[in-house]
Amino acid sequence: MRKVDSFGRIDCQRVKPDKALGLLKECVDGGVFDGHKAEPVLAYVSGLCSYLCGEQLWDGETWARCCDAYLEAVDAEAGPALAAKYKARCQAEYKKQALDTWGADLDPELKTACDVEFSLAYGGKLLLHNTRLFLKCGRRYGICGKNGVGKTTLMRNVDNGKIEGLDPDLVSVFVESHADEDADDAKSVVAWTTSRPALVTRGAAAEGPAVEVLRSVGFSDELLAAPVASLSGGWRMKLSLVVAALMDADILLLDEPTNHLDKKSIEWLVAYLTACRACCMIVSHDTGFLDAVCTDVIHYEDRKLVRYRGNLSEFVAKVPAAAAYYRLEDSDTKFAFPAPGRLEGINTTTKAILKLDTATFTWPGRDALTLVDASCKLTLASRVCVLGANGAGKSTLIKLVVGENGPDNGECLWRHHNLRIAYVAQHSFHHIEQHLDRSPCEYLQWRFGKYIDEELLQTKLEELKRLQAQEDPNREPPRPLPFTFEKIMGRRETGKGVLEYEVKWWDRAEKQNLYIEKERLERTGHAEQVLKFDMLVASRAAGLDLINVTVSELQAHLDEFGLPREFGTYGRVRGLSGGQKVKLVLAAAMWNRPHLLILDEPTNFLDRDSLGALSNAIRDFGGGVVMISHCEEFYKPLCNEQWMVEAGQLTCSGEATETKLKVGKKKREAKAKVEEKTTGSINEEVKYAVPKDFWGKILSKKDARSYEKKAAKRDYPAMRKILGVPKGKQMPGMPELGDGTS
Repeated sequence: MRKVDSFGRIDCQRVKPDKALGLLKECVDGGVFDGHKAEPVLAYVSGLCSYLCGEQLWDGETWARCCDAYLEAVDAEAGPALAAKYKARCQAEYKKQALDTWGADLDPELKTACDVEFSLAYGGKLLLHNTRLFLKCGRRYGICGKNGVGKTTLMRNVDNGKIEGLDPDLVSVFVESHADEDADDAKSVVAWTTSRPALVTRGAAAEGPAVEVLRSVGFSDELLAAPVASLSGGWRMKLSLVVAALMDADILLLDEPTNHLDKKSIEWLVAYLTACRACCMIVSHDTGFLDAVCTDVIHYEDRKLVRYRGNLSEFVAKVPAAAAYYRLEDSDTKFAFPAPGRLEGINTTTKAILKLDTATFTWPGRDALTLVDASCKLTLASRVCVLGANGAGKSTLIKLVVGENGPDNGECLWRHHNLRIAYVAQHSFHHIEQHLDRSPCEYLQWRFGKYIDEELLQTKLEELKRLQAQEDPNREPPRPLPFTFEKIMGRRETGKGVLEYEVKWWDRAEKQNLYIEKERLERTGHAEQVLKFDMLVASRAAGLDLINVTVSELQAHLDEFGLPREFGTYGRVRGLSGGQKVKLVLAAAMWNRPHLLILDEPTNFLDRDSLGALSNAIRDFGGGVVMISHCEEFYKPLCNEQWMVEAGQLTCSGEATETKLKVGKKKREAKAKVEEKTTGSINEEVKYAVPKDFWGKILSKKDARSYEKKAAKRDYPAMRKILGVPKGKQMPGMPELGDGTS
């Protein structure tokens, strides 16, 4: 630990303040600085500058604040000259000459795109410190480093011209891995491309060349006329790359360019980049792609950029510690997926938990069928990879399975009534980007604070409205309910597998409750209440009602997905990198202990270390897994089933291998360490958890016992009274208590 004395001098182990003071006095050449009155100022300045020398901080602004300002205050004329002389002496004495790893003298025939020395920070975090960036046109630089070191931030600052010393006349184009929604997305592909402001400004928005490049990457006449909003993730990425190609920029910045691309599209991209005259900076976790295109690798090392000549294979040969970029199983990071809860009637891992039978689907506005007679089934042992070209309908199939889209030919989907599905979509940032100013823990508290997944509830409500709109108006009306509906109290399953709900009637005692069939309740206008109760039952089955959604508990969950307290509790979603956002989405998806995990392009954004952790977690997971991925290295060791989507047809091959049934405990245990009060004699310690009331105060032993008795009887008004919940308010985490107004 560095100590600060009464003068504010920092005792730096690298450069001692006394030595720095000696150098400063050697620079003094008579005048006011040679007197005893200037001694305290010289001592203070040398103390500050000793730290700057030790930390190798040489930028002019910092030295001006720490040296020039104080010396000028003593003598406005001689101060600046003394400050400049002192800095030069310090640099000659203490500045370390960095080893030139950039090969500035190599390839003299190539134009230098940039040669700058800079520092880079994001928020309050220093990412790069006094590092050099030397780039040449015609070279292709792969940017390597762990999630969160600032790879995308570096490229975004290069694109915005915010790197100090960067030539303002350089033309750069930044291709991000996910496109934000655009007001022009309703336009056709050709109209959207030729209306890009960057192309219009450079005079490169002519329709002829644009159509030629679009056709070269596989856009058919139908796709050229289709609205951009209807394109899949793969075609959106191709469209972004086409705009970049038309720009003819000096620096081409690509952030995960192979995301969503099929094999043929990646081959086109490799051919384009190898013939490109621009300087390319590429962030990608596709090792095969980096091997094929990179001429150099820029590696993050101790907040410095270090350049290695050669592709990724040659880089690993020079830096063996970077072997994790190749072998997923070598990952030091660990993800911990919770064991799924038990499903009624499912006693083996090969028994179906979801079936899709001859489903047909067409996207609105298109004549051609996207899927025709698609049939499949899933079990707890399923390890399925969905394959197919871009736009073949892979994501459409997944949305049918999840329920986000409905088939054209009616009810073709069966799911176990207690099945919990975790769906990490292709554009998985859509939901969390509505919570940019919340911390990850605050986002999870909002989503799961009432024990029902708020995001999933909204999705299912939209699905419910769609089904109600498709209902046949000529269908025979349902038998009306005998009394006025108030709320649902319970649920049971009959011997025929039909669900019945215990209904509490308005102004009638609970002993007059009746069990009503699910279909009858839904058709009499109570489908939303049935849905919410089903979700509440599923949450209780997962043990979510037994866990307090506190910051410490949520942070313990985020720790299992590699998101430490620095980001999970004290950071904001806005400040997370792409890989860290994926970890947050995964952690949120696994909070309710799902039976089925569906991943759409899971390899996007995650670094190699995290991909290895995800691979190992999937291998040990006790539920079913379905994934869409073009990364054969990732899915091949995991998946023994393949669903091929081609020309609207689904072909299933392989079958699930029966494994040991892994079922989590019915009572979910807290992950965070909870301090419990103790009582008893000094010889024996008795521990008990003490409940808290609405205001956070611990209940007395008498009230705690009364509360347990009322809870066993489901006497909600008495429970509200003991907990001191004001009328009109809800007890956090206990939605069943209501607001006390009914």
